[in-house]
Amino acid sequence: MIVREGLVHFQPTVGMDPGKTVQIKEGCMKKDLAVFAALLHDVGKLAQRAGAPTSQGMDQEYCPHGSTHRHVLYTDYFIEHVLPLPPEMEALRGKLARMAAAHHRPDADSREERMLHLADCLSSGGDRMEGVAGGDYKSARLESVFSSVRLDGSTPESGEKTRRYRLSALDAADCPIFPLSAEQTGSKNSYAKLHEDFCAALEAIPLRMGSRHYLHSLVTVLERFTWCVPSSTYGTRADISLFDHSVTTAAITQALLACPANEERFLLFGADISGIQKFIFGVGGQADKGAGKLLRARSFLLQALTRSVWLILLERLQLSAVAKIMDAGGRFILLLPDTEPVHRTLDTLEDEVQHWLLEDFQGRVVMNFARLPLRPDDLKRERFVGCFERFHDALEQAKLHPFRTLFRDRVSPVLPVNHEEYRKLGECALCHACPASGPEKGDENVAACPQCRHLVRIGRQLPEARFLVFDRCSGGLPLFGGLCVRLEKERPQSGDALDIVSMRDRTAFSAVPVAGFVPVVSRADLSRWQKEGRLREEEGMPVLAGEPCREGTPKTFAVLAEEARIAPCTEGETWRSVACLAACKADVDNLGLLFGAGFGVGEESRFSLSRFAMLARMLNHFFASHLMHVIERDFPDIYVVFAGGDDLFVLGPWAETVRFAARLQEDFSAFSGNNPAITLSAGLAVVRPRLPVRTIREEAEKALEKSKAMPEKNAATLFGVSASWPEFHSQLKRGDWLEELCLKGHVTQGFVRRLLGYARDCRDFANGQIRKGLYLSHLAYDMARNCDEKKIDPEDMKKLKALGQDKENFPRAELSISWALYRTRISG
Repeated sequence: MIVREGLVHFQPTVGMDPGKTVQIKEGCMKKDLAVFAALLHDVGKLAQRAGAPTSQGMDQEYCPHGSTHRHVLYTDYFIEHVLPLPPEMEALRGKLARMAAAHHRPDADSREERMLHLADCLSSGGDRMEGVAGGDYKSARLESVFSSVRLDGSTPESGEKTRRYRLSALDAADCPIFPLSAEQTGSKNSYAKLHEDFCAALEAIPLRMGSRHYLHSLVTVLERFTWCVPSSTYGTRADISLFDHSVTTAAITQALLACPANEERFLLFGADISGIQKFIFGVGGQADKGAGKLLRARSFLLQALTRSVWLILLERLQLSAVAKIMDAGGRFILLLPDTEPVHRTLDTLEDEVQHWLLEDFQGRVVMNFARLPLRPDDLKRERFVGCFERFHDALEQAKLHPFRTLFRDRVSPVLPVNHEEYRKLGECALCHACPASGPEKGDENVAACPQCRHLVRIGRQLPEARFLVFDRCSGGLPLFGGLCVRLEKERPQSGDALDIVSMRDRTAFSAVPVAGFVPVVSRADLSRWQKEGRLREEEGMPVLAGEPCREGTPKTFAVLAEEARIAPCTEGETWRSVACLAACKADVDNLGLLFGAGFGVGEESRFSLSRFAMLARMLNHFFASHLMHVIERDFPDIYVVFAGGDDLFVLGPWAETVRFAARLQEDFSAFSGNNPAITLSAGLAVVRPRLPVRTIREEAEKALEKSKAMPEKNAATLFGVSASWPEFHSQLKRGDWLEELCLKGHVTQGFVRRLLGYARDCRDFANGQIRKGLYLSHLAYDMARNCDEKKIDPEDMKKLKALGQDKENFPRAELSISWALYRTRISG
């Protein structure tokens, strides 16, 4: 942007004629500059702790009382001498540095500086609470935000006992999101390395694509390196990151400046999608062919749809993306100015979204909206928790009245049917909700509707795509407001897009991990299958489980199920285990309580805008990013249908998926700092690969509901048996032990199968079926006759006898016994 005679010349808004000059008042430029300044106002804290250079002779200008808050001098130097800026912002470098560094001593005549100062106070005032940071400002480390969550009303521990993060980039390979004890978090010198890497990453930001994409890239790099830096360490709990404080300060600054002077108020605005599961899994009776592409594409579409709505809204309001407080799991929340023009814009947007969803999605997907006015004082900790609960209740109430605004305006709930289109090609063979418009070549030539044809193409492109481009060019997947999204393998070079999303790294643009790992056939797979004798050749094409398998193509569900079979290791052994899939559905327990009561209530509440943003961001990072790396590295045959927000749904070879569920719980416990208040539950369903995916999802959902029905939740269900996670891990270990006994020939599979019957009889006996009590004598006789104490290790024999005599736990042994049976079953 170039300042010229009180006007600012910006790049044209997306969709406008590129040849036209867009002239915006200087006040708008100052607001945008203030957003950048708010993002960077505390960057000097990282520089100060790293021992970087500082501005000289500016103490009286920027430091309160001339001596305190000296990080502002480092902020000034960083912006003046280190920060790369786009060419159109170079002339404003001095103003940007001044605005950012003056946030503790604002110029009374500058509204932008005064509002940034107020925003900083509102953000930090809502965050900071008495506590011990643990060491001086150079050795202090960020506390895990999960450390202060309690559901039993107790006071969180502080000081050295709390878990803290190491100073490391968010995308580092050594799991930096797992908090550690204080002595494990590194030395004072760690800040220097983090600051050096931060500055190097800034140099890689593209500078010639406009200030919009520069802002998005700056936010991405700030998150990557300052997510682990405490925003404050003096006399307060250091549990808010520099990143979350900076972004919420920028959001508050933007909202304040968009209000008329002396009428500064906020509006919390959000949306939540209903019908996600039905839409994703509504693949008719289709079981395998094409189902994988549609599952990942439909999950992706809902993420893109949500993003398109708030992108269009912010474009209309001329606000930047820092207004976004969260966007995950089909829900977004924005902090907006509370003005009449904003409310009118929201009214129009809500009406347009409802019409669009009714017409293009036939009402299968509903977006519910809520808004809540806030005064500046409402951001204080003791008030914000009540405001957030009212906002959450408003969203839940909106779900009870889908399409309310349309029906209020007498829009018919009965959708018109174009019988002529149905007569041509019938209904869409993929969604069964729309008339088909033509075959989708390369996908069995099925007749599909336009949306499903787009989705099939998206499903093919997703595994290799690295960037998403949201613009108004034709040829992409249609979204709300005339936007389309295109998938690109190479980094886009044009800045005309409304948004560019980097899916694979955090080097530039908006970084949003799109969880959707897809197992593909590798050269090593083909070689292994050939060696094991699984592979056949038909018409020059390698075939496994009746499915063509070319290198680089996604593995079908039938192939994934085949991977569950275990090849013989030595001559004379047989193939074993069943060719089945397992579906795992998991989510965080008591999430609503965690976001509210988990941080205390009333005047004792520790809940704040920054803590909410940080908690939501970290949870989404765990599910959408960390677990994807775990799956890609350790469970490469697991197919991710969706993962993000606070839940996931995956499919894979049955035993590998069960092992993944155990790993999921272990990692989540480490991620939450082993806080007993923060848990998750999972449901696992072992199924045949030809079962319709809708049915597979229903079975996993039933299993998850059983886990949630446990008194403390925090459980997993497998083979219809629900167990706490410690018990689940113990049962898998016992299952491996029984499997080993079978493979060694110490017990027969027939004996293990009868053992399963005895476990069920034990359960029935405990439930009042007296005759089933005979299981004890039957088991004793069976063991005496069929377990040779000369062959079986004495310790193993002791464990076998103890298993049947443990009346409390024997029924739950159905899980481990079933595991051993499935693993040892001979397969042709």
